[in-house]
Amino acid sequence: MKTKFILISLIVAALLAGVNACKSEENPVIATCRLSNTSDQLVESTGQLTDELKRTFAYNKETLVSIAEKSKNLDATFTVTFTDSRITSATNGQDVITLTYGSATMPASSTFSRGGKVMSTFAMEYNTSGRMTKITENRQVLPTNSLTKQRVYTFSYDTNGNLTNERAQFTLNDGSATQQETEYVFDTRPSPYKRFAELPLLTVVALSQTVETRPGRFWQINTPLSLKAYNLTATGSRSNLRESSTFTPVFDTDNKLTSQDQNALLYQSSVPDPVTKKNKQTFIYQCD
Repeated sequence: MKTKFILISLIVAALLAGVNACKSEENPVIATCRLSNTSDQLVESTGQLTDELKRTFAYNKETLVSIAEKSKNLDATFTVTFTDSRITSATNGQDVITLTYGSATMPASSTFSRGGKVMSTFAMEYNTSGRMTKITENRQVLPTNSLTKQRVYTFSYDTNGNLTNERAQFTLNDGSATQQETEYVFDTRPSPYKRFAELPLLTVVALSQTVETRPGRFWQINTPLSLKAYNLTATGSRSNLRESSTFTPVFDTDNKLTSQDQNALLYQSSVPDPVTKKNKQTFIYQCD
């Protein structure tokens, strides 16, 4: 009789534990953090910070509703429109970005228009993991003081999905072209863009504003520790070093990148010694 009572007690305890486990799974308490602000500031020789670029991301719960970019010569806020749970456009006054998907889940092309006139078109390619491998911008109207009619960025990844190499080709009005290449070394902790859900739109917005020079940063999974940038020859081989940068990242207790100092050496063929430049970048998150 005693053995039977013990057996029944064990069965009841197991059932209660199962019920509680189900309740816990049905109502998990998980904090979700989304990138809300980034800033990139030049550190002057006096220690003063000078704004170079700020980006702001606004959300309605988990849904992105706008992307804003602000710099000395730029102040734009793109309001996002969804159709069937996919972003189809982003609008800033007379500036409109449209995304086209076809049969894919990721946008295959995009158009940037101003006042109804097409300024640039973009074509995007991805690997089987959904990471962007190429974006081509063809400019219908050249930005002020620019002779570049086409920009092509290609991205290479390692087996863990980290963007290790970024190539850029710029074709000018006269048909001549220049090429550059940037290689990255990474930390083991995540990039602030790792869980940003709308990377294709962010990439197009950034390039359409002509401020961005390395859109590959948005597709990095882990935080970079250093980069080296080179000019390339016409055959695609490396020639001279353009830039060597190291990053000193600071993470919070949840391994979110909160800030980093970038110390850069900028090389010019006509100058024997590199120019030093220091930037401070900050990242702020909105957490539920």
